[in-house]
Amino acid sequence: MNTLGMGSDTMNNTIRSLFSTGGLFVLLALLMTVVAAANGETFSFAVVADPHIGGSADHYSKLNTAVDWIISNKDSRDIELVFVVGDIAWGGPRSRRNLRQAKEMLDRLAGAGIAYLPVIGDNEIQAGCEREFAETFDGQYRRLSKVLPNWRKAPMPVNGKYLQNFSFDYKGCHFVCCDFNSRKHSDEGGELHDFAGGSWPWFKNDIETRPKDKKESIVVFTHIGMFRTGFGKADEFLFSQGEMKKIKGFLWDYKDYVDTNYAGHIHQNWHASVWKGLFTTIYHVRTTDETWFGRQWPEAGDRSATVRVVETDSDGRKVSYKQHVCNAQKP
Repeated sequence: MNTLGMGSDTMNNTIRSLFSTGGLFVLLALLMTVVAAANGETFSFAVVADPHIGGSADHYSKLNTAVDWIISNKDSRDIELVFVVGDIAWGGPRSRRNLRQAKEMLDRLAGAGIAYLPVIGDNEIQAGCEREFAETFDGQYRRLSKVLPNWRKAPMPVNGKYLQNFSFDYKGCHFVCCDFNSRKHSDEGGELHDFAGGSWPWFKNDIETRPKDKKESIVVFTHIGMFRTGFGKADEFLFSQGEMKKIKGFLWDYKDYVDTNYAGHIHQNWHASVWKGLFTTIYHVRTTDETWFGRQWPEAGDRSATVRVVETDSDGRKVSYKQHVCNAQKP
């Protein structure tokens, strides 16, 4: 007896129909769906650092080149998000502000269907443009709030500071962008802003309250990387020992969930591991070189615009990432 309630002839006909032209397409579509579900969600995000749109025609051209390259490679590299990690633009004549020009270039990403996320840097602040930054990109943040899941943005200003802190979820990852730039005059180092309504308590709350569904799923973006080099002169542009102790002490409890802090500021493609105790890694720091060319040791003489592309795969219980530092050329 056929336990499926189907005679042998009927079963054979059903099998033959599956492998007919139309049935084969249905079967292939079903298999593709199963494979996609097994592999989890995959996508890439790009990191652009330190465009420095401040009057230089070369800097303007290099940011345009980076934008063109991302758009041209959007489909082949599966780029869905772009993080612009600070020192974007400042100054300019009243009728043609540099922040406005930078936004017009970056808006071409949005026009191509790529969400871009502007992160404030220390240069905008030192140039007295932090409020202008907030006003220039306000519309972009509002658009992002409508399309990115679980969007959160800290209220501002706080104590006269336009702190740019926001986060969202995307395809198995949690992205956190924080403003840890000093507001002290001529200070190009990091500052946590640990006061009511400041960046540090907002950051802690965001990490503490988000679901911990997958390991290595939290990705942090700041202009100034959360690390120290051990070289006094270089560390003047980073975080103090006291602030690093505070950062490491807090993130230690989340070391299985926080993968990388992406940053710019030092104008280098650099990787550092931040560790505690017996060399246990808490998180990684990956900085990205500027889009234009400013040679610093140990860089070579490559004058291409730099774009970092990070392949992301949230299959299973742990998110994985593959790093690609790309030399963007004009299409």
